[in-house]
Amino acid sequence: MMARRTDSLALIAAVVIGNGIAHIGTSTMPFQVGALMDMGLNGREAGLFGFFQIGALALSMILLAPFIHRARSVTVAMAGAVLTIGAHVLMYMVPGSFMLLLLFAALAGTGYGLVFAATITGGSTAANPDRVYAIGNGGAVAYVVALMFIMPMASIYLGTMGAFLAVAIAILVTMPVMLAFKARASLPTMAAGSLLRQPAVLALMLMWAGYSLGTGALWSFAERIAKGLAIAPETTATILSLSALCGILGTGVAAWFGGRSPRILSMVIGLVGTGISCLMLGFATGTVMFALGVLTYWIFYMYQYSVFLGVAASIDPSGRAGTLGGGCERFAFAIGAPIGGIVTDLGSYSMLGILGFLSCVLTIPLCMPLVARRLAATPPAPA
Repeated sequence: MMARRTDSLALIAAVVIGNGIAHIGTSTMPFQVGALMDMGLNGREAGLFGFFQIGALALSMILLAPFIHRARSVTVAMAGAVLTIGAHVLMYMVPGSFMLLLLFAALAGTGYGLVFAATITGGSTAANPDRVYAIGNGGAVAYVVALMFIMPMASIYLGTMGAFLAVAIAILVTMPVMLAFKARASLPTMAAGSLLRQPAVLALMLMWAGYSLGTGALWSFAERIAKGLAIAPETTATILSLSALCGILGTGVAAWFGGRSPRILSMVIGLVGTGISCLMLGFATGTVMFALGVLTYWIFYMYQYSVFLGVAASIDPSGRAGTLGGGCERFAFAIGAPIGGIVTDLGSYSMLGILGFLSCVLTIPLCMPLVARRLAATPPAPA
């Protein structure tokens, strides 16, 4: 019993760190975008940087999805961490060349994708994957928040690009925890081509991607929204960091609901709630409204993210659907970054809020019935 509990805690710790590292590229994007724009890049160029980094993350996950269940999670995770560390060190050392920045962004994104894929497959075989993912995501939020507190200070003491070096150091210090990932037991899986031929899987991928596109476009420019509202940089950093920490509340709710609440109801609540938070953030008129928008965004985003992973694990316990979904989500986020840059340059932040809302809710009537029918034939996770 004690050995089993120790293994479980080690797995959760590995999922925490793996998710934390995998989320650095997206969750800290406002700080990265801000640093790059302070270096002289415009909104389109900063958005393109985000596209290369997050696009590479997504592509690596999508390419890995058909056979990730055959790989050792620990090997994939370590390889990804080393690649990401090297890329961020190079970003810090060679900040002047935009083309090199795009290359390093792609390398970092590939590393993030490897870590993310290893984390999803590592947690998919748990008895209650909803709960493991939720707890792991909650811990990952704390990991990212700690880094978000450090990044502004790194920019002060290490230069404008110091935030990128801070990322490399954080990954280097914490990556040994992922050694807890072990070789996976053989699991019955669907044939390689059958995964995408299932209507429920395609519907889930569409919802996941749509959800991420609009929220990615908005979140990538959250720091710029605050600057447009004349919020002090120190206040902005505090709001973004503390609000992200509140995302633990969302994962906590998802963990408690795991195996207790119908997944369809959980998904609707998460999607609508995230959409409303996008409107609040995009139409913010001052510090209080901005803070409330970011707060609700993180709570619902982390809640819904955990629910998506649980649904994917229910459909395919091998972790392939979760890996594919994570790749689709990050690819949509990558597309959202340059779209956000275009909207920012040509439109307004309120338009970003509307885009975020629509991306969350428009797929519900089309896709949710297909996912519901598939889940109805799946036994619930143990409470």
